[in-house]
Amino acid sequence: MDVPETSDQPGMALRAKSLHDIDEIPRFSHAVLIYNPAARKMLHGPSEKLQDVLQVLNSYGVKVEVVATTGPKVASSLAKKAVDSGSDLIIASGGDGTINEVISGMAKSTVPLLVIPAGTANVLAKEIGLPRSLVKSTELIKTGRIRRISLGKVDRRYFVLMAGIGVDADTIAAVNQQLKRWLGEGSFWIAGFKQLFQYDFPSFELTIDGKVENATFAVISKAKNYGGPFQITPQADLFSDQFDVCLFQSRNRWRYLSYLWYLTWGKHASLSDVKYLKSRTVEVFGSSDIQVQVDGELIATLPQKFTIETDALSLIVPRPEYS
Repeated sequence: MDVPETSDQPGMALRAKSLHDIDEIPRFSHAVLIYNPAARKMLHGPSEKLQDVLQVLNSYGVKVEVVATTGPKVASSLAKKAVDSGSDLIIASGGDGTINEVISGMAKSTVPLLVIPAGTANVLAKEIGLPRSLVKSTELIKTGRIRRISLGKVDRRYFVLMAGIGVDADTIAAVNQQLKRWLGEGSFWIAGFKQLFQYDFPSFELTIDGKVENATFAVISKAKNYGGPFQITPQADLFSDQFDVCLFQSRNRWRYLSYLWYLTWGKHASLSDVKYLKSRTVEVFGSSDIQVQVDGELIATLPQKFTIETDALSLIVPRPEYS
């Protein structure tokens, strides 16, 4: 199958400041690659490494500046600097947390983002059908297309996948980072079962389209995939301009075990104490002890307001025939 031709002028489609989807990817001239050197695939992955990615980019005539993250929120400032300096492509390599930081730094710009998944869960990669191979993901600057998408926003922080309020945020806080490096997603399972017997499941209120709801765990999502085998919001569409909201209302820890069973089979929305809603704005009120995570990263505590930011990101995704 022939690879789609790219435009002859570097960054042509982006220079026009178009906010629409672009089927014909322009020829990029200057990219900034932001990567997390501690990402799981970088440490324990296959033989493909950063050098292989650079070889592909160089073969396409792309001049690449490589910068490594050195701590929390660094990726966000690196992405903002790349946009401000005139780069016509930003590449993020790491886990969903690193990608979230990059997105927060470049949101609302017209510079495209190429994601090279190298983390623990790689939920965004699964959501848009990215290849597992670092090299194959890199080749999307030739074989892919650009989709203009909306993002979620909370507490001045953008997110592309989901926000979680309650027990999942506490689970993330409890993950042993050393175990995460060696066990990957297994470390979240260990922390999750520990939290099942330690977390108090406090209730909080949500205002959704003017109606007040209660929950002890909530997912406010733009993505079908949540992590592991679970799809908490299976009707969600990354390319839509609304949230899918799933509310779990029980305070009984044993009920959460049954939630897990129903989630495994995709039947949780049929339960009387689970609600599935859609909205563009969600306000959440509760104790300041209740934590909030976005895209797998802790960011705040309650209360918070979640909104949709339209025309927020140009994302390179596989064409259907290449996914």
